[in-house]
Amino acid sequence: MLKRLLGDSVSLVFGNLETVFKVCGSWFILQFALMMLIRLATGGADSQSADPGAMVLLSLVMLMFALASSASIGVAWHRFGLLGETPGLIHLRVGGVELKFILKSLLLALIFVCVWLLVGFVQVAIGVPVVTGVFAVLLLIFAIPTFLRLSLILPATAVEKPISLGEAYAISEGLGWRMFFASLILSLPFVLAGILFQYLLQGMAGSLPIILLQFKLMLLNVLLQIIVTVLGISVLTAGYRMAMEAHSSPDPSVFQ
Repeated sequence: MLKRLLGDSVSLVFGNLETVFKVCGSWFILQFALMMLIRLATGGADSQSADPGAMVLLSLVMLMFALASSASIGVAWHRFGLLGETPGLIHLRVGGVELKFILKSLLLALIFVCVWLLVGFVQVAIGVPVVTGVFAVLLLIFAIPTFLRLSLILPATAVEKPISLGEAYAISEGLGWRMFFASLILSLPFVLAGILFQYLLQGMAGSLPIILLQFKLMLLNVLLQIIVTVLGISVLTAGYRMAMEAHSSPDPSVFQ
């Protein structure tokens, strides 16, 4: 099952790089433009010297942008992977499906926050670091696969066949940890490559103009961010497809 998750995710992304950049390109260009506008508006001021009201407003703008862009990219990629729909060259869609996707994403975020609040409550109530640490580890062992299984509500929402949290959990038995390891295996090489390239470019700082160096770092980060983002979404796409196949198949070996 893990092998299929990896294979399906890799082939979906690297076999369709043109679609990857159609889905993500416009949003990442807009993100860059927004960051440049914020830098110009704040004059490069840091969070300590900037006006608190302005920082709150900017934070809200960035949050709204992040929600809109992640939902638009997620819906488009799930629909491409599951339905074969290909977006246009400029993809900046935020409609009814994307709004539902945002609500489901916020629900999952709330569940995640509740888990950490539970850890914090235990830490305050018990006050013993070792006990709290053991409890946190045990909770994460249960929470990680559960959270990923519940996350199958996202591709289901994207293809307009919504399912409840309970249904997502029920149809995805055996997929939780496999989706986690697939995401880790796929993203880790690109994260490490990004760190390595930044180190190499910084080592060349003396021989390159600072503007050229910053541009190369920015371009590299954008490309890596796009690939890592779409690979993560693809794991959920592949997991949802496998879960639906297993749920509809009378043969129990389909999920092995």
